[in-house]
Amino acid sequence: MKTWSVRREVLAVLGVMVLGVSTGCVSSSTHELAKSNAYNAKLLYQNEQRRSQELATTAKQMKLQIEGLEATLRDTREKLERTDRDWRETRDELLRVKIEREQQRRKIRVGDFLTRPEMEKPTLDVEPEARIKHQAESEDAKRRLKELMQQLQTVLQQF
Repeated sequence: MKTWSVRREVLAVLGVMVLGVSTGCVSSSTHELAKSNAYNAKLLYQNEQRRSQELATTAKQMKLQIEGLEATLRDTREKLERTDRDWRETRDELLRVKIEREQQRRKIRVGDFLTRPEMEKPTLDVEPEARIKHQAESEDAKRRLKELMQQLQTVLQQF
């Protein structure tokens, strides 16, 4: 009978040893898993820090770009205001010239009691000079306006 009881004791001891070894293995694998998770968390943290720095750098670049675009917009607005002012001045000047011509024509029709052929001679002599001057001023104004519109279009295309 001693053999049965010895066998039982041996089996009990072996069972305890197997149980001890298996729990040791589980603890070891749990430890390795925890180590692996910690390492992965560290990598994720480093990636997020790098991404955060990249985003901060991008934000700074965007701010600088916005400041540059705002400066360009201010310059464009100033150019547009100058163009508008020049256009109004040119329009006003052309209106003055037109009014002066009309007043001269009325003076000639109503005024000096000259005969018809005498009235036409001074008008014909003065009118070509006025036309040339008016055309030159008109062409210059058109040219300036066209240049300014092209500049405005170029600036607007940048946006």
